[in-house]
Amino acid sequence: MPFAFLLLLFFSSFSFLAETNEELTVSTNQNWNFKPSSETISSEEIKFLNVTHNKELFNSSAGSWISRGSGQESLISLRSPVLTGSGACGSFLILEDGLPIRPAGFCNVNNLFEVSTNLASQVEILKGPSSARFGGNALHGAINFKSLEIGADNYLKTEINDDESFKTSFQYQEATNWSLGVALDRDKGFRDASGFDQQKLAFKSKNNTKNWQATTLLNLTNINQETAGYISSYKSDLRLTNANPEAYRDAKSLRLNTLLTQIKDNFEFQLRPYLRHSKMDFIQHYLPGKPLEKNSQTSSGLNFLMDVKSFPGHKLSFGINFEMAGIQLEEFQANKLTTSSAFNNAVRPQGLHYDFEVDTNLIAIFLSHEFITDDDFKIFSNVRSERLNYDYDNLMLDGRTRADGSSCGFGGCYYSRPADTDISFSDNSFRFGFSKQVMTNEFFLQFSKGFRPPQINELFRLQKAQTLADLNSEKIDSIEFGLLSTGDNFLNKFVLFSSKKNNYIYKDNDASTVTGGKSKHQGIEISGSVDVNPMLMIKYAWSFAEHLYDYSLPSIGVYEGNMIDTAPRVQGSIFFNIFPFEKLTLQIEEEYLGKYFTDPANQYSYPGHYLTNFRGFYNLTSKLDINFSILNVFNKRYAERADYSSFSGQRYFPGLPLQWRFGFSYSF
Repeated sequence: MPFAFLLLLFFSSFSFLAETNEELTVSTNQNWNFKPSSETISSEEIKFLNVTHNKELFNSSAGSWISRGSGQESLISLRSPVLTGSGACGSFLILEDGLPIRPAGFCNVNNLFEVSTNLASQVEILKGPSSARFGGNALHGAINFKSLEIGADNYLKTEINDDESFKTSFQYQEATNWSLGVALDRDKGFRDASGFDQQKLAFKSKNNTKNWQATTLLNLTNINQETAGYISSYKSDLRLTNANPEAYRDAKSLRLNTLLTQIKDNFEFQLRPYLRHSKMDFIQHYLPGKPLEKNSQTSSGLNFLMDVKSFPGHKLSFGINFEMAGIQLEEFQANKLTTSSAFNNAVRPQGLHYDFEVDTNLIAIFLSHEFITDDDFKIFSNVRSERLNYDYDNLMLDGRTRADGSSCGFGGCYYSRPADTDISFSDNSFRFGFSKQVMTNEFFLQFSKGFRPPQINELFRLQKAQTLADLNSEKIDSIEFGLLSTGDNFLNKFVLFSSKKNNYIYKDNDASTVTGGKSKHQGIEISGSVDVNPMLMIKYAWSFAEHLYDYSLPSIGVYEGNMIDTAPRVQGSIFFNIFPFEKLTLQIEEEYLGKYFTDPANQYSYPGHYLTNFRGFYNLTSKLDINFSILNVFNKRYAERADYSSFSGQRYFPGLPLQWRFGFSYSF
């Protein structure tokens, strides 16, 4: 979609300035109100899209890209490149009802499959540093999945597609104080020997005592996936093949928490104890030797929050977070490697590579303040101080030997195990900003600092000669300017952002994990919707950004000023929602992903792609709806993600071929 058309669509809407009574609360998180950089995906949108993969849901958020891998695998981008590497997932915080789904320091790059997307009542996307409220791992942003809603209609929903895949979900309640939701998927995959089965359950209850209201949420997930690996061409019929039929991923998660709320005079108190457990086994098919990784975590914590509303015009919040976790990780190579280079065959031995445990403890204190004057001028601020401790216990021999203590050739084994150690990271973050309401326009300015501590895999899963990873927390400083304009028939957002990241963690030419990298991120986001007439509504979400290296290290191909790999300058979607008559809704989505480089030296690239998706929803009766969709209408051959590897060169996850889906939803 041409940039000029988008600018015309955006700025022409300001000529319709009018008073509106619509309440535009885009985030329910306490005292985190920067509306232009926040998005809410409503329950109606979640129901309409009924996604198979989270990538399909986030196209409506400017600057957000969920890069689809095989099956339910994904990588996240929020005003950032698609970050890879052992700790890259630490740059994004995934929450459920405001609570992180995993312990600090132990992210999972694919952890979106641990949330129940199609059972959620809303999805909130916070773009930019959010550490001042939510802590480490919210370096580039946060995604909050709001759990199923008590009081919503009971329903049964079923859908099939042309691959003979099947999914169903239902929500049921008999009273007004509990609700049960279940989602079941069986996807056969469009590539050979691929697909997944997954099951998700959410149970929510509310109870009142004399002084407290208690809301309890139980969430269970399970996935068994047959994984398809990279291919060398996304244009040929090779895109339907799978060179890694042995690859799989099995993962389970359990989360239980109770939110206790009490309102007394001008104070609101919240206590939330929680318990989490997750376990995952998967073949690392992308590595020589294809080792099996097994990891698990059991964690618990307590969050305390106090809201004070004693002073007119002021909102004050104070909170403390406590968390502890026990984490285990093991990597085992079942067979002797004989098919790679002489170096790899020698240094990647058969047997156990890593076997360690880490106990973590976290304590954090945060304060939020908001002040609103009589002339609609608002000042807001957040500060947070956090300390995270790792107590690491290596259960094998220290160093880079085989498990039995014998040496590998070429100076030692590839896998290095540091000695037992205890490490702590203390970090502070803040946010300060203001907004001003002028008629139906609201102007925003915000300064923020974010952080993420090094992740467990970066600290203790070392390679080659490295025996200690002397790392610091990554830091980011950001400034954002936003304009939000609303009227009777439109809503528009315009955001300028610029940020600098320091202490960027990366692997050097010796495969050592080091700190000291720098990057710059700057861009424009425009999004909104316009009701053109009763039969047509146009919605759009676009990002124009640059993500650049701000340091040079020629040995790994990094040069200051180069584009960071997997960071398109332009990306976005435009949606045409058509209402031919009352009971029928049609949607045409034009999805665009621009060109991006696939290596740090900017020698290799992916040209980008346009896709067209079509969806429909028909209200057959007051209780029965049918839905239908065609994804990739013109059956284009494209890559969901392109990458460059020194082992195999250009490689791709191929895009979904034309796929139709048909289903129904019955309310009762």
